Amino acid sequence: MKSAKLYQFPLHIRTASIPIDPAEDSFITKNGSNSSIKANKIACWKRIQVSIIGLVWLFLGLFWPLLNWLAAMDVVFQLLRALYYANTPAIQATLQALIHGVLYIFLSLFVYLYRPKAF
Repeated sequence: MKSAKLYQFPLHIRTASIPIDPAEDSFITKNGSNSSIKANKIACWKRIQVSIIGLVWLFLGLFWPLLNWLAAMDVVFQLLRALYYANTPAIQATLQALIHGVLYIFLSLFVYLYRPKAF
């Protein structure tokens, strides 16, 4: 069997002594303001957003058997209501049934297919 070669990292220790020209620094913009603060704020908001979506997914997943049953009963009720009011022009029960059905499908897809990065 051959033994593995181990390489020391970093290979060049002297790279830290290279002076950096402020004009070429990517964190300083043309007007001199520091754009890394803005990038940190955006990253912080993204982390908060991912955490909130992850918590919503967690609670939906925990209560999914009950929510799935209730949402399915709601869609069936809206379908029967739409069939009952089919010839009534003043009531938009068909549109309401369609909206409930589409929301139920989107909620099911969110619970079954989405995997949060936070967990």
